[in-house]
Amino acid sequence: MGIEAMQVGATARGSVRCAPEHFASRIVAGTPDVFSTPSLGALVEKTAAEWMAGFLEPGQMTVGTQIVINHTGATPEGMEVTAEVRLVAVDGRRFDFEWTAHDGAEQVGHGTHQRFVVDRARFEGRLAAKRAGAQ
Repeated sequence: MGIEAMQVGATARGSVRCAPEHFASRIVAGTPDVFSTPSLGALVEKTAAEWMAGFLEPGQMTVGTQIVINHTGATPEGMEVTAEVRLVAVDGRRFDFEWTAHDGAEQVGHGTHQRFVVDRARFEGRLAAKRAGAQ
């Protein structure tokens, strides 16, 4: 299909049910057992990345380079959080998204996310060189 087929305005959705592994209390002691901000960011990244994967050529992958998270509502265990990402701009290999998240009762977040399409072999080569230099 190719990345040129990705159209500004296209949307994708992804969901996850809030479980103990998503709790803020797993990250910061003394915080409540609610869906954490990092889990919200991961859901947004996963949703955008999985949608984009359907357009990639063999040897390509995407990497997240920026995410802005406005976490506006708490979600307790058992509720499903759904993120919707909308492609708002394309500039070469850069893809900019706006997103919202809901838990069935209210909007719990919104923000922006940016991804780049990269060559997998080149990316992995850079990682290997970095690992070798760090030893």
